[in-house]
Amino acid sequence: MSQDFFHDDMRWFLQSRVDWDHLFRLQGREGVSVPEEVGTYVSVLETLEEICRELDADARAHWHDEAMLVDGRVQVPPHIAHGYEKLRSAGLICLPISPEYGGYGLPFLVNTFYLEMLAHANSSLMTIVGLQAGVAGDIEKYGSPDLKARYLPKLTSGEWQGSMDLTEPQAGSDLGGIVTKVSEENGRYFVDGEKIFITNGGSEVHLVLAREAGTFRESLGTTNGLSLVLVPAELPDGSRNRMQVTRVERKMGLHGSPTCVVEFDHAEGFILGVRGQGFRAMLDLMNNARLGVAAQALGVAHAAYEEALAYAKQRIQFDQPIVEQPLVKSMLTQMTINLQAARALLYRTATLVDRLEVLRRRLERGGSELPTPEQHQELEQLTQTVRLLTPLCKYYATEISNDVTRKAIQIHGGLGYMAESAVAHFHCDSIITTIYEGTSEIQASFALKEMSKGSLFTLLDQIAGEVAALRQTYPEECGRIETLIEKRIRTSLPSLLENPRYALLNAKRLAEMVIDVVAAAELLHQASRSEAKRLAARSFLDRRSLAIEMGARRIQSGDVRRLTRYDVILGIDSGTGQKS
Repeated sequence: MSQDFFHDDMRWFLQSRVDWDHLFRLQGREGVSVPEEVGTYVSVLETLEEICRELDADARAHWHDEAMLVDGRVQVPPHIAHGYEKLRSAGLICLPISPEYGGYGLPFLVNTFYLEMLAHANSSLMTIVGLQAGVAGDIEKYGSPDLKARYLPKLTSGEWQGSMDLTEPQAGSDLGGIVTKVSEENGRYFVDGEKIFITNGGSEVHLVLAREAGTFRESLGTTNGLSLVLVPAELPDGSRNRMQVTRVERKMGLHGSPTCVVEFDHAEGFILGVRGQGFRAMLDLMNNARLGVAAQALGVAHAAYEEALAYAKQRIQFDQPIVEQPLVKSMLTQMTINLQAARALLYRTATLVDRLEVLRRRLERGGSELPTPEQHQELEQLTQTVRLLTPLCKYYATEISNDVTRKAIQIHGGLGYMAESAVAHFHCDSIITTIYEGTSEIQASFALKEMSKGSLFTLLDQIAGEVAALRQTYPEECGRIETLIEKRIRTSLPSLLENPRYALLNAKRLAEMVIDVVAAAELLHQASRSEAKRLAARSFLDRRSLAIEMGARRIQSGDVRRLTRYDVILGIDSGTGQKS
């Protein structure tokens, strides 16, 4: 079966959709040759593609092999260790980190492709490597010069690995419940507490979100008073820190990625950023991780789609390949169109992240050329837009991944349900993406919160402007998108203003409506590539227009009685969650 890790959608977006010249000028790199620089990105990703072919074969052969706790140490399966060393030997760890610390300083978009490709080949390995770059990025942004010099070179070289330690038994999505403490003693900092569900918890470098002991009582229940603490497994003097992994979880999927319980018994650490403002610093890592999970989900889904399409072409029933059966053909078509739409949304967002970071650094750098008011305004708008699109990307890509991998099993029939079925493995790996880094429901509520701050109007105005520019080429499609924005989405918003619980009830519905118009516009940008792309864009718009219209009607009905009906059906007392 032919596998396409560095696929055409990536190549086209990299070479045709990004204004690299503008980004390089903002970086002060006016003399850079865009074709040469983009050629470098392509070369890196083509090198990765070759490695992915080997990683994929190992992952398929050893999917059931699990990470374990052996004599107090986390041990990953051999194929995970081998894959990590392949990436490390090729210098393909922590790509976005500055060359000053051993990285490449590559754009966020390129790293997004990198993560998607790795997940396509070996999703367990991707979780380890992807998180490591995020940890290094937070240290680069918030660490002192000493911490950056001490930890970043070994993270970027791959000698050390990293983890993000947030979750506790009583603090999952609600990080205000964190009770792990950080206390100061004679200018040194010590962490006490337990963290659960920690990906790669046996790593050498932990970023721990802990509550300041001095303000513990008054800050408990909020995200105030949380500090981000770098806790190394080994202290600078070479001694072992007072922390340990007490359990490695057994999971439905991602068997090669260790998910751990980590205990800190007065473990020494180092504050990143400002004390008591660690949630803000961790939010950068969390938001980047959410986009990373979106990339992971799409990589897994792409692998499942390829498998399903190949099987449908060769499986003969009723004297013809099952791909010729109209229902199977329809299923496969929807799978690929939804994948294309989710990619378009994610790649657009990744490009905006690059613009945001480049502009932020430009304004911080200052220099002889003073920042303009327009640049400050652009920074504010980019910040708003990225904060809205990030949860939408995570929501959409992961839900699409669950759907695509499930349909891949269906296309394989009984074979897809077997323990050794590749598509069954992909589905098991995909399910967690709708859960970790914030469930789909949490992402929809986050998006609703950002919309309430005005970011939705900024985004819709941007899409309307882009659609207007495409109107001459695609008049009918552009007219329909404009109608959906003005007559469906904007007119639905007043119905959500009076009752916060009603707004939350419709958070997923509104999120999907916004996703659909953004993805439809982005697919139109690609429609000129080929007849297949034009038809995909048209098909997506046809199908999702009906969903948007239905969603708008449901929201505009203002039927708050649904909440009361749910209480009766579930047999609970409203507001308590207890049986009535």
